[in-house]
Amino acid sequence: MAELVNKEILMKQTFLILLVFLSFASYASGDTSSISYSNIEFSQSPLDLGKINAKFAHDIPYDIYDQTKFDIWLPESKKATGLYIFIHGGGFQNGDKSILYKNPKRNSNSTVTRLLSEGIAVATINYRLLKSTGETKGVIKCLNDSKRALQYIRSRAADFNINKEKIVLAGSSAGAGTALWIALNDDMKEPDSSDPVLRESTRVLGVAIRETQATYNIDKWFSDVFIDYKMSFKQAVQSPELVTSLKRFYGLSSIEEYNNETIQAYKAKVDMLALFTSDDPEIWAENTKSNVAFPSSFGIMYHHAFHVREIKEKDDEVGVENVCYYGKDPIIYEDSSNESYIDFVLRILK
Repeated sequence: MAELVNKEILMKQTFLILLVFLSFASYASGDTSSISYSNIEFSQSPLDLGKINAKFAHDIPYDIYDQTKFDIWLPESKKATGLYIFIHGGGFQNGDKSILYKNPKRNSNSTVTRLLSEGIAVATINYRLLKSTGETKGVIKCLNDSKRALQYIRSRAADFNINKEKIVLAGSSAGAGTALWIALNDDMKEPDSSDPVLRESTRVLGVAIRETQATYNIDKWFSDVFIDYKMSFKQAVQSPELVTSLKRFYGLSSIEEYNNETIQAYKAKVDMLALFTSDDPEIWAENTKSNVAFPSSFGIMYHHAFHVREIKEKDDEVGVENVCYYGKDPIIYEDSSNESYIDFVLRILK
């Protein structure tokens, strides 16, 4: 009798081991057909997806703040999919993730449906914005929120059926600069962090950006980006608009703090032009809304064509492939490939 019981126990143990092995083999091979998404609450897609079979989830929190949420579309797939993450613009002062599906400009709606039809997941994120008055943290707050959003989605790659090695960051205006900052930094994961989200990698396969800034070290706007105009910082700060923007941008209580040691270190942390290296991801960049007129206002400075000129020069210098377009009426430079935004994303992820 004891022998029969032992055989039964052995058979059960063997069955459990086999079940675990088969489950692991299925996951390793990319067969995720058993994923149920049971811990994700899906809702009606804000876009008409037609015949595309994809699920949509709204306002998934990636941190504790009201604004740190994202939306995501997940295409039906038996294998883990690539992911496109969009970061909205708005000068770090306004804007919303919904612009990806509510703004008809630049065919953003068709971008979502095209990627989903190709089996690529799409996420659009919010982040904390700069306060109109009393801002003390500055732009690094916004940048770090977006970094965490990327890491959070990676930490739930199995839940979302996403291949965490196949991610492209995208954005417009402030969102473009944010994507650039994340992508050019060395891996910002923290392997020893008690927070599992922060242990995830921040490296991506590609960056697709429009109306971007080349750096958030504003000193280099005058020494590098706008060097053609021989414009000094001293001249620029005569503008009350720029002074107000700089104080908010770096969390200053007064413009006199701009050159102190702490802010110099701050500017170094957000200086994308100092981060270009040969192992960077490929960049697609376009600043063709603004011409190359003298940047007489902060608004013109923010989207000036020469930001992309600087990005291209740096990429060429370190030997990284890039697809760039800049200038307006006429375009001063356009990549000979004529590769479009969406074709770049598809090439990188597929």
